[in-house]
Amino acid sequence: RDGAEASAAAPAAAAAEEADEEFVVAAGTGRISSSGTAVRGHETKFMTELAVGDAVVITHPTTLTDETRIVRMVLSDVSISISSPFSTDLVSTCAFRFVAAPRVEKSQEEKDDEKRKRYVTREDDAVGDYAGRGGTTLVYRKRKKGAVGGSNGWHIVTEHLKEEKTRTELLEMRSKYKSDRHCG
Repeated sequence: RDGAEASAAAPAAAAAEEADEEFVVAAGTGRISSSGTAVRGHETKFMTELAVGDAVVITHPTTLTDETRIVRMVLSDVSISISSPFSTDLVSTCAFRFVAAPRVEKSQEEKDDEKRKRYVTREDDAVGDYAGRGGTTLVYRKRKKGAVGGSNGWHIVTEHLKEEKTRTELLEMRSKYKSDRHCG
């Protein structure tokens, strides 16, 4: 019977060990100070050590209690934003620890979808007001009938396309409208 209990306990112990491995508290490189939710690093490596969703743990120098905050943004190796301020600002630097949040593996389809969304956003940002929404929208200006000069003499036309077009194709389509000042 002792052998059966030991073999039944082994999977439970292995599961508990795996769970413990997910939440390992590690010492952070360097020291931090804070003002509100802005945390400044001193000789830190936030870009390699932290990610959004990780927890930053400090022993507050005033209260001597542990305080934990969630990382909301990693801006650089020396700058992060946290979920809420510490009980009081860290005016002098203090050591910190961190707990990495469990990383969720994404399927290739999810990764491809995110990549495509980033690409569309980058393209739209690059083109500005006349962006193509990932190549599915054509936006151009057309002069209003009877209008003479002035900015009020234009009408913005938006056409939704059946298939995606490249930026070059969208520009070529827009260039066919002589009234669009952005095209030759």
